[in-house]
Amino acid sequence: MEVTPIREYWNDILSSGDTVYAGLIYRIPPRLWRSLITVQNKLRSIDSRQLYSNPATFHVPIKGLGYLQDEINLNKYEAVLQKIKAIVSDFPPFEISVKGIDAFPTAVYAMVEDGGRFKEINQRILEELEGNVEKSRFDADEFMPHVTLATFNTKDVSALLHAIQLDELRNSDFGSAGVYEIEAVRVNLIFALGPQETQDSAFSYIRSFWLGKFNGR
Repeated sequence: MEVTPIREYWNDILSSGDTVYAGLIYRIPPRLWRSLITVQNKLRSIDSRQLYSNPATFHVPIKGLGYLQDEINLNKYEAVLQKIKAIVSDFPPFEISVKGIDAFPTAVYAMVEDGGRFKEINQRILEELEGNVEKSRFDADEFMPHVTLATFNTKDVSALLHAIQLDELRNSDFGSAGVYEIEAVRVNLIFALGPQETQDSAFSYIRSFWLGKFNGR
């Protein structure tokens, strides 16, 4: 696996001027944080150079919506949010299990078992809002629900990659949770990819979307 550390795309983010991003996420409930933090601490003891996620930001990314410009068409913006609300309400609440860890070229993550529901939501939004939301290579068939535990700061992560293949970490069971709502948020990428103490300022709330019968709350 060819590792891609932050430094290889950090300058692109800064030079683009587009540092505020909108997306749909499911926030991991605090009762699951302790087990995730325990594994993070084990990883940190192996390699402290990497960027470890602030527990307050633990989430499952569901669908990127795109960068937010200084000036936006508010009518179009609201129409997109209303369409997302209608799509999400078609899905009944469901349960997820957070179990096992693995790595992308950019990060170590906890795996999420959801019966394919998040992927279905991703695909519906991609299809029904085509041209109005971002389409990325991580959507549709490439979509994988996960919770980022550590983002790579260096290319030399062999010790971490070895550790997560050991049974002690590979088979970690972080618990389960019900999914009753997903959230639209603004993400300041400079804060999100900064030190832990700035990460909890990276996410700002836009709107919640309730699944099924909870949609009317």
